[in-house]
Amino acid sequence: MAPPGRLPVPLAPLVGREREAAIVRALLDHPDVRVLTLTGPGGVGKTRLALRVAAELGEVFPDGVGFVSLAPIADPALVPATIARALGLRDSGDRDPVAALTSHLGAGAYLLVLDNFEQILAAAPVVADLLAACPRLTVLVTSREILHLYGEQAYLVPPLALPDLNRLPPLDELGQIEAVRLFADRAHAANAAFALTATNAPAVAAICARLDGLPLAIELAAARSAMFPRRRYWPGWSIGCRCSPAVRATCRSGCGRCGPRSPGATTCSPPRSRLSSAASPSSPAGSRSRRRKPSAGHG
Repeated sequence: MAPPGRLPVPLAPLVGREREAAIVRALLDHPDVRVLTLTGPGGVGKTRLALRVAAELGEVFPDGVGFVSLAPIADPALVPATIARALGLRDSGDRDPVAALTSHLGAGAYLLVLDNFEQILAAAPVVADLLAACPRLTVLVTSREILHLYGEQAYLVPPLALPDLNRLPPLDELGQIEAVRLFADRAHAANAAFALTATNAPAVAAICARLDGLPLAIELAAARSAMFPRRRYWPGWSIGCRCSPAVRATCRSGCGRCGPRSPGATTCSPPRSRLSSAASPSSPAGSRSRRRKPSAGHG
């Protein structure tokens, strides 16, 4: 948890999101917006966007900007005490945490960032009580679902911008597209020898598209890219399952763990292992593997 009154500092800089940050800032600047919820699927970057905007609004909220991570809790009853601790308030034991918060925030111009609210949506009335008691309080929420509060403004955080795989732009333009920028940045952090080139750019673009432009998935793939054979990613090969829908169910649900697909092929190659070579379907080992039940976790 960040020290009271301070925002946590991400380990890596935020790539892109200039447009989204400007939209969120404009919404928070509107006097009628007291609670703004950033929604979207997991891994789309709601928290990072909220942190960026909050860091830029310190002068707009001179009495303070507070960040509260709600991810560790699952009991809505713990929300008031969790917010109070995050803001540096001492637990007085017999005092109601909501009363302590309203007394602390009072008529001050505060921005309160409540992160990961989706698992404790039943605590939404606490937010409503704070807003009613503190006339200059503004709340920025990140959640996969809206809080259904009166006056709540919602903003759906979109995935990162993706290139058109059918018409890739020149390399310098491709490298500025957000999803590609993020992959290249994180891949270079994992392997200083990595650079986006005309040779690997089509594969990088394809990876970002297969991951739907979700920042978390792109970061994880980029960080692991140096661990996989170069032939799996670079020209002539495509990652992930490209089988027909009828066949895809037998290829580990198209989860990207199938082997590479050579140009023109209609099915994925079986994944290879350094411990045992892939058995051909006609071999005894291949026959045994076809009769073996699939292991749990690959469905």
